[in-house]
Amino acid sequence: MDKRLKSLMGYTLLLLLVIGLMVLLFSYIYHLFSIDLYNSIINILIIISIMMMVSLVIAMAAIFIALKTRRVYPFMIFPVKLGMKIVLPFALFVTDVLKNDKDMIRSLFIDINNLFVESGNIRRSPDKVLLLLPHCLQDSECSRKITNNVSNCVRCGRCKIGEIIEMAEKRGVQVFVATGGTAARNAIAKLKPEIVLSVACERDLAIGISDVSKIPVIGVLNNRPNGPCVNTTVDVDVLAGKLDKMLAEPAALQENGS
Repeated sequence: MDKRLKSLMGYTLLLLLVIGLMVLLFSYIYHLFSIDLYNSIINILIIISIMMMVSLVIAMAAIFIALKTRRVYPFMIFPVKLGMKIVLPFALFVTDVLKNDKDMIRSLFIDINNLFVESGNIRRSPDKVLLLLPHCLQDSECSRKITNNVSNCVRCGRCKIGEIIEMAEKRGVQVFVATGGTAARNAIAKLKPEIVLSVACERDLAIGISDVSKIPVIGVLNNRPNGPCVNTTVDVDVLAGKLDKMLAEPAALQENGS
């Protein structure tokens, strides 16, 4: 089983335990009072808590199926979304309290988000697709400023930027290199894509996907052999494959672009 899924199941069981203890506490309080109003309120709280526990079990089952089948079926949309909105924030809260690494939970969020997007109709014309890249993909010693205009890249081969630009040009896709989250959001607001393929680390991708929830975003994690935010890299073949799934008639577009 995926280590991330095991971790999420552990956090779900912890959350179920917390809610279960609440049910026991409410039940104990219920027996302390003989006032009908208080007992009615406590009864409602007990029912809500039990419904939450049942919903979490269903949500976890849906997430498990989605990750195993690599698809979100229509009947799974609501429970998977519920799990993402309740369990994942709780898991991030617990990891923050325990001072653990949050990237495992964030990567699971990104993976589930990608399944959501890819399970729908994501075919778009190239001019409606934006490939969003982090500036840390550029060689740290390069003097060329590409964050405002990727055409300033001389494609020297010292980093992946040139190769990515060539790949995107063949497909007619817009490319933007962002210095951070604000620049990325501004680029999306200005260029108005209908779908975004974004490369970043777990933290930036998770935040970015949440920030632009009205536009579908497919996230690809960068590789960080030199640590975070410096001379990172990404598999260009993976990006090309993701783009081809997003583009209308990708084969024809490649032939026209070559």
